[in-house]
Amino acid sequence: MHNTKKRISNIRTLLTVTLLIASLSALAVAQINSAAAVAMFDAAVKQPTRVAGVSIVADRPKSFNPLNAGSAELGRYGLPQRPDPQANPKGFAQWSRAMQAIQYRAADVQAMPFSSTNLKMAKQSAAAAISGAPTLYNSYNWSGAANTNKLQIWNNVSSFNYVQSTFNVPVAQAPLGACKAGVTGSVGVPGFYTATWNGIDGFSNGDVIQGGVLSYADCGGPSDNFYIGWVEWYPSYPILEIVCGKQQVPCPVRAGDQFFVITYGANSATQYVFVENVTRGWYGTFALGYVTGPALVGSSAEQIVERPCCDNDGFPLALTNYIADSFNYAWATNGKGDTFGPGQQNGATGVVNMVDDGATQPISIVNQGSAGFQGLYSLFFESANCAYQGGCKPQ
Repeated sequence: MHNTKKRISNIRTLLTVTLLIASLSALAVAQINSAAAVAMFDAAVKQPTRVAGVSIVADRPKSFNPLNAGSAELGRYGLPQRPDPQANPKGFAQWSRAMQAIQYRAADVQAMPFSSTNLKMAKQSAAAAISGAPTLYNSYNWSGAANTNKLQIWNNVSSFNYVQSTFNVPVAQAPLGACKAGVTGSVGVPGFYTATWNGIDGFSNGDVIQGGVLSYADCGGPSDNFYIGWVEWYPSYPILEIVCGKQQVPCPVRAGDQFFVITYGANSATQYVFVENVTRGWYGTFALGYVTGPALVGSSAEQIVERPCCDNDGFPLALTNYIADSFNYAWATNGKGDTFGPGQQNGATGVVNMVDDGATQPISIVNQGSAGFQGLYSLFFESANCAYQGGCKPQ
């Protein structure tokens, strides 16, 4: 994109900064002011990582208590802003739970040999659109829900600029009976993968900023399984595994751990993702600088289970039999402050089910709805068909 770097800029005018600071004193609303948080992250002290262009916001002092901190202090150390307890009691409870669990900050990231990419659409059914209902899609790599708009460039009012969710790390295992049947993964790439994340963009354009977890299993048995926390701005970076401690080892992640993830968006050359393993107590706010590809548009906000990319034939990697996974109190906002839930029932909400390489069967299904078991701010996922039992034959 010829003028991407020209269009995106870190420069903010005095008027913009004034408005952002003023907004911090008016956080008695359900929504979080993402633009104000990003402005504070920009000004915060950061430490470089081993991946060029990626840094992590500096750690808080040992005596720092986020529950008692003001907005500016939270922003200085890369921590999420406090939701108003009266206007958004559930959000405040979720935030408080996550902040109480913090024990230590992650130290670094390292690049992995696979990527979480934009939506790869599969052949669609001929079903007609239903008024007042989400639009249904099939995809080779995604299942989940996406709130969308029709933007093609960033808009400070209409672009999605904040996505938040809690979810549990799905179990890693091969599809039932797959290894005995000789189905051991994808073409040239053994093993089974599930990436679980929230993010901005990727539904209708070529970039996506995101944070989440990855579960891996192969036919060697449970001793080979691994789980990681990660961040990414595709295509500038692949999945970046989050590492901890002076020894630079992967931050601990286990099946069932609860993650609290916030993806921030801005009209900027730098995007931010906050990731916390609430169960294990580590966290980090990562600044990812633009390297290549489209700039952020803010045209979609997603909660997704994915097959990462790619095998030797260009198809997504084989999916684990993750059994089931859920997102709880997942939501997004735009620059205006409008709130969007993944359970919204309108044509601008995309509900995506994942299919196998041949588009013959769904292999990851999302249950979505604004009432009943799911609710407006929740999603429930299930592995299905050959990803559950037998293993999907790679194409």
